[in-house]
Amino acid sequence: MPMIDLELVAHRFALEGTAERAAGQKNYLKSGLDFFGVSVPVVRAALKRERRENPVTDRSGLLTIAFGCFETSYFEMHLFGVLLLGQNSSLLEIEDLGKLADLVRKCNTWALVDPLSKPGEDLVGRGMPIVGSILDAWSTDDNFWIRRYSLLVLMRGLVRDEEYWGRFVRYADSMIEEKEFFIRKAIGWTLREVSKVRPKPVAEYARRHMAVISGVTFREAVKYLPEPEQGELQAEYKAR
Repeated sequence: MPMIDLELVAHRFALEGTAERAAGQKNYLKSGLDFFGVSVPVVRAALKRERRENPVTDRSGLLTIAFGCFETSYFEMHLFGVLLLGQNSSLLEIEDLGKLADLVRKCNTWALVDPLSKPGEDLVGRGMPIVGSILDAWSTDDNFWIRRYSLLVLMRGLVRDEEYWGRFVRYADSMIEEKEFFIRKAIGWTLREVSKVRPKPVAEYARRHMAVISGVTFREAVKYLPEPEQGELQAEYKAR
């Protein structure tokens, strides 16, 4: 079975990229990685081409390629590996959650951690409640990207399954007073998405934490709440 040639993928990115875009991306993400200077749609197009020409059909090959992408110093190659995992997450097994966490520790940017949540969501959905102890450990990890990941991988379950709410609340409560922006944003995003289907518990959560909730978390949480509750919460927040 043909294997994706990562050197060829990188070569094509190098040909399509521009120095101007590379500089802009590096500055925007404040990253220490190198950049070819290609857009996300170009990376997705490369994935589509490889899926057609060199489809990944087994777990071992998928993990080898994904981790191989992280052996380079280029953001676009890392993203290629992350999106490849998401595209083929059905090949992964529950035990691979640990491998995803290993990659999260290598990411150091939301632009990689967030799309890596897709295969994580898939595995969590298949593995609950068995994987609960793994998520519990992530939620208190020293690495804030891992703590963020513990929230993101709950997203799919939260918008369809009430049982996930209690776990999210425990994690969010333990992080609600953190100063780290990417933790505050993740809590807010998660609340925002849940509010689209179950606004009442989100409103109650925001009200219960009014004294300590950060601005960015609060703004995201109430963004899609219905009136008059949204207005009432905003007024209460301003009056703190």
